[in-house]
Amino acid sequence: MFMPEKPQTVETTGSKLTDGAFPAWPLPPGPTAAAVARSIARSVLGELDMPPAAAEDAQTIISELATNAVVHGDRDRAEVWAYLSRHPSPRLTLKVFDAAPWRGAGAADPADAGPPVPGEPASDACGGRGLMLVNALTEEAGGCWGVHPTRGRLGPDPVPGKAVYFTVPLPAASVAVLPPPDPGPLPDRLRELAGARGLRSLVSLGEATVVHFGAGLWVWVKDGALLYELPGRGVIRHPPSDAVEVVEQVVRLSEEGAAGGPAPRSPSWDLC
Repeated sequence: MFMPEKPQTVETTGSKLTDGAFPAWPLPPGPTAAAVARSIARSVLGELDMPPAAAEDAQTIISELATNAVVHGDRDRAEVWAYLSRHPSPRLTLKVFDAAPWRGAGAADPADAGPPVPGEPASDACGGRGLMLVNALTEEAGGCWGVHPTRGRLGPDPVPGKAVYFTVPLPAASVAVLPPPDPGPLPDRLRELAGARGLRSLVSLGEATVVHFGAGLWVWVKDGALLYELPGRGVIRHPPSDAVEVVEQVVRLSEEGAAGGPAPRSPSWDLC
Protein backbone atom coordinates (compact mmCIF):
# COMPACT_ATOMS: atom_id res chain seq x y z
CA MET A 1 0.00 0.00 0.00
CA PHE A 2 1.28 3.46 -0.92
CA MET A 3 1.21 6.02 1.86
CA PRO A 4 1.34 9.75 1.13
CA GLU A 5 4.28 11.71 2.42
CA LYS A 6 3.60 13.81 5.46
CA PRO A 7 2.00 17.00 4.08
CA GLN A 8 3.81 20.28 4.20
CA THR A 9 1.62 22.48 6.38
CA VAL A 10 2.92 25.97 5.63
CA GLU A 11 0.11 28.45 5.04
CA THR A 12 -2.17 26.83 7.61
CA THR A 13 -3.89 27.76 10.82
CA GLY A 14 -4.09 24.18 12.06
CA SER A 15 -3.11 20.62 11.30
CA LYS A 16 -6.42 19.52 9.76
CA LEU A 17 -8.49 20.70 6.84
CA THR A 18 -11.33 21.37 9.25
CA ASP A 19 -9.00 23.74 11.15
CA GLY A 20 -8.31 25.74 7.98
CA ALA A 21 -5.15 23.85 6.95
CA PHE A 22 -3.90 24.09 3.38
CA PRO A 23 -1.63 21.03 3.06
CA ALA A 24 0.58 20.27 0.07
CA TRP A 25 2.25 17.00 -0.88
CA PRO A 26 5.05 16.40 -3.42
CA LEU A 27 4.39 13.81 -6.11
CA PRO A 28 7.16 11.42 -7.16
CA PRO A 29 8.34 11.95 -10.75
CA GLY A 30 7.79 8.37 -11.88
CA PRO A 31 4.99 5.86 -12.43
CA THR A 32 4.07 5.75 -8.72
CA ALA A 33 2.66 9.31 -8.86
CA ALA A 34 -0.88 8.12 -9.55
CA ALA A 35 -0.85 5.66 -6.64
CA VAL A 36 0.54 8.29 -4.27
CA ALA A 37 -2.13 10.77 -5.39
CA ARG A 38 -4.84 8.16 -4.79
CA SER A 39 -3.50 7.56 -1.30
CA ILE A 40 -3.55 11.30 -0.58
CA ALA A 41 -7.16 11.60 -1.73
CA ARG A 42 -8.16 8.56 0.29
CA SER A 43 -6.61 10.06 3.43
CA VAL A 44 -8.16 13.51 2.88
CA LEU A 45 -11.66 12.22 2.20
CA GLY A 46 -11.37 9.82 5.11
CA GLU A 47 -10.73 12.80 7.40
CA LEU A 48 -14.03 14.26 6.18
CA ASP A 49 -15.90 10.95 6.55
CA MET A 50 -17.02 11.10 2.91
CA PRO A 51 -19.21 8.32 1.44
CA PRO A 52 -17.19 5.43 -0.09
CA ALA A 53 -18.49 6.09 -3.62
CA ALA A 54 -17.40 9.74 -3.50
CA ALA A 55 -14.01 8.75 -2.12
CA GLU A 56 -13.49 6.19 -4.88
CA ASP A 57 -14.44 8.67 -7.62
CA ALA A 58 -12.09 11.29 -6.17
CA GLN A 59 -9.24 8.76 -6.17
CA THR A 60 -9.91 7.96 -9.82
CA ILE A 61 -9.98 11.62 -10.77
CA ILE A 62 -6.80 12.59 -8.95
CA SER A 63 -4.89 9.61 -10.33
CA GLU A 64 -5.73 10.82 -13.86
CA LEU A 65 -4.59 14.35 -13.03
CA ALA A 66 -1.38 13.13 -11.39
CA THR A 67 -0.60 10.98 -14.42
CA ASN A 68 -1.08 13.97 -16.73
CA ALA A 69 1.16 16.10 -14.53
CA VAL A 70 4.13 13.72 -14.60
CA VAL A 71 3.67 12.58 -18.23
CA HIS A 72 2.78 15.86 -19.95
CA GLY A 73 3.91 18.48 -17.40
CA ASP A 74 6.97 19.06 -15.21
CA ARG A 75 7.38 15.68 -13.57
CA ASP A 76 10.04 16.99 -11.17
CA ARG A 77 7.83 19.74 -9.71
CA ALA A 78 4.41 18.18 -9.21
CA GLU A 79 2.31 18.72 -6.09
CA VAL A 80 -1.13 17.90 -4.64
CA TRP A 81 -3.04 20.51 -2.61
CA ALA A 82 -6.27 20.31 -0.62
CA TYR A 83 -8.52 22.80 1.14
CA LEU A 84 -12.12 23.41 2.19
CA SER A 85 -14.39 26.31 1.23
CA ARG A 86 -18.00 27.22 1.90
CA HIS A 87 -18.94 29.42 -1.08
CA PRO A 88 -21.09 28.88 -3.06
CA SER A 89 -21.64 25.67 -1.07
CA PRO A 90 -19.46 23.52 1.22
CA ARG A 91 -16.88 21.64 -0.82
CA LEU A 92 -13.44 20.12 -0.87
CA THR A 93 -11.02 21.25 -3.57
CA LEU A 94 -8.13 19.04 -4.67
CA LYS A 95 -5.49 20.44 -7.03
CA VAL A 96 -2.60 18.89 -8.93
CA PHE A 97 0.11 21.44 -9.71
CA ASP A 98 3.09 21.13 -12.01
CA ALA A 99 5.66 23.72 -13.00
CA ALA A 100 5.25 23.36 -16.78
CA PRO A 101 4.12 26.68 -18.27
CA TRP A 102 0.63 27.24 -19.61
CA ARG A 103 1.03 27.08 -23.40
CA GLY A 104 -2.48 27.72 -24.73
CA ALA A 105 -4.65 25.91 -27.24
CA GLY A 106 -3.01 23.22 -29.33
CA ALA A 107 -0.29 22.43 -26.79
CA ALA A 108 0.93 18.92 -26.08
CA ASP A 109 -0.55 18.92 -22.60
CA PRO A 110 -4.24 17.91 -22.86
CA ALA A 111 -5.04 20.28 -20.00
CA ASP A 112 -3.79 23.17 -22.15
CA ALA A 113 -6.08 22.47 -25.08
CA GLY A 114 -9.31 23.68 -23.51
CA PRO A 115 -12.21 21.70 -22.03
CA PRO A 116 -13.06 18.37 -23.65
CA VAL A 117 -16.14 18.16 -25.84
CA PRO A 118 -18.47 15.45 -24.48
CA GLY A 119 -18.53 12.44 -26.77
CA GLU A 120 -15.58 13.63 -28.86
CA PRO A 121 -12.80 11.05 -29.19
CA ALA A 122 -9.42 12.16 -27.90
CA SER A 123 -6.14 11.67 -29.73
CA ASP A 124 -4.22 10.97 -26.53
CA ALA A 125 -5.46 7.78 -24.91
CA CYS A 126 -3.96 8.53 -21.50
CA GLY A 127 -4.42 12.29 -21.34
CA GLY A 128 -7.40 13.24 -23.48
CA ARG A 129 -9.66 10.32 -22.57
CA GLY A 130 -8.54 10.64 -18.97
CA LEU A 131 -9.76 14.23 -18.89
CA MET A 132 -13.09 13.15 -20.38
CA LEU A 133 -13.37 10.70 -17.47
CA VAL A 134 -12.57 13.55 -15.05
CA ASN A 135 -15.31 15.61 -16.67
CA ALA A 136 -17.87 12.81 -16.41
CA LEU A 137 -17.12 11.90 -12.79
CA THR A 138 -17.09 15.47 -11.47
CA GLU A 139 -20.32 16.28 -13.30
CA GLU A 140 -21.98 13.16 -11.92
CA ALA A 141 -20.91 14.08 -8.38
CA GLY A 142 -22.20 17.67 -8.70
CA GLY A 143 -18.71 19.17 -8.57
CA CYS A 144 -16.69 21.12 -11.09
CA TRP A 145 -13.16 21.17 -12.48
CA GLY A 146 -10.82 23.35 -14.48
CA VAL A 147 -7.25 24.52 -15.00
CA HIS A 148 -5.52 27.82 -14.29
CA PRO A 149 -2.05 29.35 -14.04
CA THR A 150 -0.71 29.64 -10.51
CA ARG A 151 2.45 29.33 -8.41
CA GLY A 152 3.83 26.32 -6.60
CA ARG A 153 3.86 25.90 -2.86
CA LEU A 154 6.74 23.54 -2.08
CA GLY A 155 10.45 24.20 -2.35
CA PRO A 156 12.41 27.40 -1.74
CA ASP A 157 10.70 29.49 -4.43
CA PRO A 158 7.03 29.77 -5.54
CA VAL A 159 7.69 28.71 -9.14
CA PRO A 160 5.05 29.53 -11.79
CA GLY A 161 3.06 26.75 -13.39
CA LYS A 162 -0.50 25.52 -13.64
CA ALA A 163 -2.98 23.62 -11.51
CA VAL A 164 -5.75 21.30 -12.62
CA TYR A 165 -8.40 21.09 -9.91
CA PHE A 166 -11.69 19.45 -9.09
CA THR A 167 -14.22 19.96 -6.32
CA VAL A 168 -16.11 17.42 -4.24
CA PRO A 169 -19.37 18.65 -2.66
CA LEU A 170 -19.59 17.91 1.05
CA PRO A 171 -22.70 15.96 2.04
CA ALA A 172 -24.85 17.24 4.89
CA ALA A 173 -23.43 14.64 7.30
CA SER A 174 -19.88 15.90 6.69
CA VAL A 175 -20.88 19.56 6.97
CA ALA A 176 -22.66 18.89 10.26
CA VAL A 177 -19.46 17.75 11.98
CA LEU A 178 -17.30 20.64 10.78
CA PRO A 179 -16.27 22.85 13.69
CA PRO A 180 -16.80 26.60 13.43
CA PRO A 181 -13.77 27.97 11.55
CA ASP A 182 -11.39 30.30 13.33
CA PRO A 183 -9.25 31.95 10.65
CA GLY A 184 -7.82 34.58 13.00
CA PRO A 185 -7.27 38.22 11.95
CA LEU A 186 -8.34 38.15 8.31
CA PRO A 187 -5.96 40.76 6.80
CA ASP A 188 -3.00 39.01 8.43
CA ARG A 189 -4.22 35.65 7.18
CA LEU A 190 -4.59 36.93 3.60
CA ARG A 191 -1.14 38.51 3.66
CA GLU A 192 0.42 35.34 5.07
CA LEU A 193 -1.12 33.15 2.39
CA ALA A 194 -0.24 35.52 -0.44
CA GLY A 195 3.26 36.23 0.87
CA ALA A 196 4.11 32.54 0.84
CA ARG A 197 3.37 32.63 -2.92
CA GLY A 198 5.61 35.63 -3.53
CA LEU A 199 2.87 38.28 -3.65
CA ARG A 200 3.48 41.52 -1.80
CA SER A 201 0.52 43.25 -0.19
CA LEU A 202 -0.48 46.45 1.56
CA VAL A 203 -3.38 47.06 3.94
CA SER A 204 -5.43 50.24 3.95
CA LEU A 205 -7.98 51.05 6.65
CA GLY A 206 -11.26 52.87 6.24
CA GLU A 207 -14.91 51.96 6.18
CA ALA A 208 -13.64 48.56 5.05
CA THR A 209 -10.17 47.08 5.39
CA VAL A 210 -8.65 46.55 1.94
CA VAL A 211 -5.70 44.28 1.20
CA HIS A 212 -4.01 45.41 -2.03
CA PHE A 213 -1.91 42.95 -4.05
CA GLY A 214 -0.92 45.29 -6.90
CA ALA A 215 -2.02 45.33 -10.55
CA GLY A 216 -5.60 46.15 -9.56
CA LEU A 217 -5.99 43.11 -7.32
CA TRP A 218 -7.59 43.68 -3.95
CA VAL A 219 -9.69 41.97 -1.29
CA TRP A 220 -12.13 43.86 0.90
CA VAL A 221 -12.62 42.67 4.47
CA LYS A 222 -16.02 44.06 5.41
CA ASP A 223 -18.90 43.00 7.66
CA GLY A 224 -17.28 39.65 8.39
CA ALA A 225 -16.89 38.77 4.71
CA LEU A 226 -14.18 38.66 2.04
CA LEU A 227 -14.97 40.33 -1.28
CA TYR A 228 -12.98 40.49 -4.52
CA GLU A 229 -13.71 41.12 -8.20
CA LEU A 230 -13.57 38.25 -10.67
CA PRO A 231 -13.54 39.39 -14.33
CA GLY A 232 -16.80 38.56 -16.04
CA ARG A 233 -18.52 37.63 -12.78
CA GLY A 234 -18.43 40.84 -10.78
CA VAL A 235 -17.78 41.03 -7.05
CA ILE A 236 -17.64 37.66 -5.30
CA ARG A 237 -18.45 37.41 -1.59
CA HIS A 238 -16.96 34.69 0.62
CA PRO A 239 -17.32 33.92 4.32
CA PRO A 240 -14.18 34.53 6.40
CA SER A 241 -13.40 30.80 6.47
CA ASP A 242 -12.67 30.92 2.72
CA ALA A 243 -9.38 32.83 2.98
CA VAL A 244 -7.50 30.06 1.15
CA GLU A 245 -9.94 30.04 -1.77
CA VAL A 246 -9.85 33.84 -2.02
CA VAL A 247 -6.04 33.96 -2.13
CA GLU A 248 -5.99 31.11 -4.64
CA GLN A 249 -8.11 33.34 -6.90
CA VAL A 250 -5.78 36.31 -6.30
CA VAL A 251 -2.74 34.22 -7.26
CA ARG A 252 -4.59 32.95 -10.32
CA LEU A 253 -5.53 36.47 -11.46
CA SER A 254 -1.97 37.67 -10.84
CA GLU A 255 -0.54 34.89 -13.02
CA GLU A 256 -3.13 35.51 -15.73
CA GLY A 257 -2.03 39.12 -15.83
CA ALA A 258 1.61 38.04 -16.06
CA ALA A 259 0.66 35.71 -18.94
CA GLY A 260 -0.86 38.57 -20.92
CA GLY A 261 -4.51 38.63 -19.82
CA PRO A 262 -7.59 36.88 -21.10
CA ALA A 263 -7.40 37.75 -24.82
CA PRO A 264 -7.80 36.03 -27.21
CA ARG A 265 -8.74 33.18 -24.88
CA SER A 266 -8.59 33.22 -21.12
CA PRO A 267 -5.51 31.39 -19.77
CA SER A 268 -7.93 29.63 -17.42
CA TRP A 269 -11.13 27.70 -17.88
CA ASP A 270 -13.63 26.19 -15.52
CA LEU A 271 -16.36 23.64 -15.97
CA CYS A 272 -18.47 24.82 -13.03
